[in-house]
Amino acid sequence: MPKSTTVTMSKQTPAICLLIFAIAWVVVGCAPSYESSVFGVVTLDNQPLPLGTVKFYPVGPGPVAYGKINADGSYAVKIGSDDGLPPGEYIVTVVSMTPPPEGVSRELGELLTPQRYGQQQSSDLKFTVEPGKNVIDLELHSES
Repeated sequence: MPKSTTVTMSKQTPAICLLIFAIAWVVVGCAPSYESSVFGVVTLDNQPLPLGTVKFYPVGPGPVAYGKINADGSYAVKIGSDDGLPPGEYIVTVVSMTPPPEGVSRELGELLTPQRYGQQQSSDLKFTVEPGKNVIDLELHSES
């Protein structure tokens, strides 16, 4: 009859695993580091757009970066909770809507930006993001 082998787990094993994980976390880093940053101002017919969102879609594989448009038209993009994005070619979309009527939370406001800027397939906003800081002002026009 074959001998049975019993594997016993030391009380120290969970602590050792936790220590190894912590060291790996510090060595690898707790979040991705993007070597490019993008910020700028969004205007519609030469006027700052006071609200909305900007999205940078990579032409090749990669994550989508996004940013909120502030009251002065400024924006800065990030991926998830991490500032910045990888360098490369991007197609940019911009969507801005009026706030819904007060007291009505389920209704969408009126679209302020032309529809062509809101779709990746129809947007003509294309930019190359270089390593480092990139100032990309987005100048939108109501007319084609």
